[in-house]
Amino acid sequence: MLRICFMNSIQMFGGGEIWLLTTIKELQKRGHQIILICRKGVPLEIRAREAGIRVHAIKLRGDFDPVTLFTLYRILRSFRTDILLTNMDKELRLGGAAGHLAGVKGIISRRGSDYPLKNKWSYQWTYNHLATGIIANSKSTKASLLKNCPWLNPERITVIYNGIDPERFAGPPDENVRKRWNIPADHLIFGFVGQLDERKGVMTLIKSFIHFSDVRPDSTLLIVGTGPLENPLKQMAVNCRGNVIFSGYLDHVDDIMKSIDVLVLPSIWEGFGIVLIEAMAAMKPVITTTVSNMPEIITHEQEGLLVEPHSPESLTAALFRIADNADLRRHLGAAGQKKVLKQFTQTRMIDEIEDYFRARAQD
Repeated sequence: MLRICFMNSIQMFGGGEIWLLTTIKELQKRGHQIILICRKGVPLEIRAREAGIRVHAIKLRGDFDPVTLFTLYRILRSFRTDILLTNMDKELRLGGAAGHLAGVKGIISRRGSDYPLKNKWSYQWTYNHLATGIIANSKSTKASLLKNCPWLNPERITVIYNGIDPERFAGPPDENVRKRWNIPADHLIFGFVGQLDERKGVMTLIKSFIHFSDVRPDSTLLIVGTGPLENPLKQMAVNCRGNVIFSGYLDHVDDIMKSIDVLVLPSIWEGFGIVLIEAMAAMKPVITTTVSNMPEIITHEQEGLLVEPHSPESLTAALFRIADNADLRRHLGAAGQKKVLKQFTQTRMIDEIEDYFRARAQD
């Protein structure tokens, strides 16, 4: 049994926080003792408490703030922490320093975004001396970490892919999805799930769907999520002959994945793209871009179609290709589900995290 502390200072609630809560709950099922350190009053604190997770909600001030350091030291020392997992650079600086003082054996930085480190002495010191190990959620993320940092040893970075429970996405479509939004029975449903911001490429998707639906008005684009671009996107969608539906944020998307015909994720860059493997688990073909770790999840024309980012033309062509070929949709969907069961299950992910934590606790 390990005593593990997860630390997260993010104020919003997104994919990384969903990963964190899922991982905590699964490790608890395996008998490990877990605590979470986060900011006061953020959605993560609220959801963690609702899930019965032991939470320390504190003020996370500037780097090496003595009050914050002492608070973290006291929490980590009293919990007799074996492993500290941090999320952001700031957390690693604060938690890493406190962890070393508290005698924590494994101080791990988990990187879930395809975003390079800065080639500065502070980063070099933090990642070479405070962190005892680094987890990256993809090979692309690992490559980004190393891009500007010749001082970082690649062997210190372990890739552990995200995983899901594929059983959640098994089964027939939910008829209530079409009923809820009055989607005609003969319409092909293209789905988008994610935050409505620049990095997700949703404006490119709307532009493409406008041209696509001029020829294929028997189609619906179901957009699940909220974000700063929601109103501009709704204004763009007014020009669309096909149906464009904005559902807002939904807690559970398994019914959506089972009910759409194709998932489209035209991202400019990604953290991981968990919605891809959720759609694949539901045997749905996907269209996504060649950025970040997308090509690690999708092999072009095997589990889905890859297009260049920022290209409404290539995305429109992919929409037509997949809409006009039902056999292709079935082939891509079946291959996608097979790949998820082999590489992207929650069980495999937790197995690898648990093994990694055990090894770090013995270093």
